[in-house]
Amino acid sequence: MGKNYKKMLDWEVEREHKIDTSNLRAEEEYKRRGLDLYDDDEDDDNYYSGGDGAGAAGFVVILVLLAVIILVSVYISLYAVGVAQRHWFFILVSFLGTSYFMFRKQGYSKFFNLLFFIGSYALFTLAFPFLFSGLALRGLTFDEYMAEPTIDFIELMKFSFFYALFMVVSYFFTKFVISRTKKKYALYAEFSRYNKRM
Repeated sequence: MGKNYKKMLDWEVEREHKIDTSNLRAEEEYKRRGLDLYDDDEDDDNYYSGGDGAGAAGFVVILVLLAVIILVSVYISLYAVGVAQRHWFFILVSFLGTSYFMFRKQGYSKFFNLLFFIGSYALFTLAFPFLFSGLALRGLTFDEYMAEPTIDFIELMKFSFFYALFMVVSYFFTKFVISRTKKKYALYAEFSRYNKRM
């Protein structure tokens, strides 16, 4: 009669199939249970699928995008500082005006807070060449730095890196001033209510 392969466990059927490859009944049960699918996985270990090529292409794309971002940030930072240098009076007036309206609204107007942020950003951009001349401008003024023929791309990257850090400082400065203004007026309002009750 022979062995009943349907009552055997998977590993027993697999063993019978591997021991006697000419056994058709064992091979049928082996395939019926789907155990032959695992054979493909074992063969795939030695098969090159091209995944490494896709990984390398992805890495190259990331590097290209990073280079484009660095290049754009360099030119944006140089352009922003150049504009700030040319329009310094307008920047000072706009910073004072936005500060005034932000204080008048006690830090609760989102519109005037945004204008104050833009004014602070412009003021910090104007101050950047003076505060970072030793680090980012090699001790030169901004005009001398831009006229220098020996500036390489690494120097420009250094400039944009310090500029980005300074803009982060500008953001935290703005948040700090707005929060202090809100707290100041909140305490004043509490004190006024307390005096009215008395």
